[in-house]
Amino acid sequence: MSVQDINALRTSKKVTLKYSSIMKKIKYKTSISILIVIASILLVLLCLLIVHTFRTGEEATVGIFSLAATLIGTIFIAIELKNGSEVTCSEMLINLNNYFHDSDRLMKVYEVLENGEIEGDYSYERWKDVSSVEVAQYCTFFENLYLLYRHHIASIDDLDDLFGYRFFLFMNNPYIQENYILPTSSSYVQVFELYKIWIQHREKENSGANGWQRHVPSHRFMFPEKYLKNRLYLFDYGTSEYNKVLSTLPDGLTMKRLGFDSLSAVENLQRKVVDGMENKNLFYPLSREELIESMQLDYVLGIFSPEGGMAAFSVIVSNRDGERNLASDLHLNPSEVFTFDAVAVDNEYRGRGFQRTFIGWSIELAKSTGVKHIVATVDPQNVPSERNFLAQGFHVAETKTKYTGLTRDILRLDV
Repeated sequence: MSVQDINALRTSKKVTLKYSSIMKKIKYKTSISILIVIASILLVLLCLLIVHTFRTGEEATVGIFSLAATLIGTIFIAIELKNGSEVTCSEMLINLNNYFHDSDRLMKVYEVLENGEIEGDYSYERWKDVSSVEVAQYCTFFENLYLLYRHHIASIDDLDDLFGYRFFLFMNNPYIQENYILPTSSSYVQVFELYKIWIQHREKENSGANGWQRHVPSHRFMFPEKYLKNRLYLFDYGTSEYNKVLSTLPDGLTMKRLGFDSLSAVENLQRKVVDGMENKNLFYPLSREELIESMQLDYVLGIFSPEGGMAAFSVIVSNRDGERNLASDLHLNPSEVFTFDAVAVDNEYRGRGFQRTFIGWSIELAKSTGVKHIVATVDPQNVPSERNFLAQGFHVAETKTKYTGLTRDILRLDV
């Protein structure tokens, strides 16, 4: 089943929770609270008006008590309505919780999520027996919770007590992110809006403690703040542009443009390369936040063995504004600059010219898109890497301190 089929399924009546009849019985708590405040203000104003209008003390007293009794009765009715709505809301949330536990599909997904969290194992292998339909239904459950919040039927505090743990287990799971949410993120707007609200609530509730994120399940896989703030989830490009073979290399190797389903593989290879380096200053690793941003906005390439293992990857930052575009280091226009941001090659495949292959591809891309310059940074001690750039026509434009105190040559190519 394709991701598009899953998105269509999520809006199908077959997986929509059947509690609309309950929702119709709920009164908006906000409206009732406003009614109480207005009634109280009217009581004071009308009492003052009567005192001013009636001429005798006895008439004023009778009028005041009459209107006061009426308005106090109205207030008590409003309070009862408010209490009734809260009871109905509580009953509904309990019913939803029972629905969740009674659903074999929801509990199956939840079991995989929780076991992975407890054991610290987020491998894809855990999901081999979970269908796309089951994942879609789990997501739909929380989309409906967002509707309860948006229509003032339940507060985020109400939802957090029962459903917060289950929500963050889902949203912060790398497999779910990389295979469902990130590739077609614009189809998940409601869960992203709920995620932002819920994160703000957790941060506020734990603001007195350092590292409030530890109160969020799978917090190391939280969606980046910049990703949420800039609403990058609105700008996905689907899956059609990714995982296509860009070129065939000797020995059955292939080069592809990577999608989000390769995010964990990129992280694992980067970690393996860094762990194997004697001088770790030679390579400044990209964060998960930067990789997500680049898979959304830039070009992430990978070279694969015939068996499907990742042998190398490279990241080329597109000609866009942002701190990762190195145009400002050389006083260039960001719209005219590609930044060759990173390259990592598995030790088993070193010496095959993969870095030059990536550089050559970036040059051809710049020519085809009208980009005038390519800029890269290399540690002066990383002689083989710098030699690869110089061989492709780059020159050392400047030497600067970058990346929290690391010396870097800034190389430039005018396309």
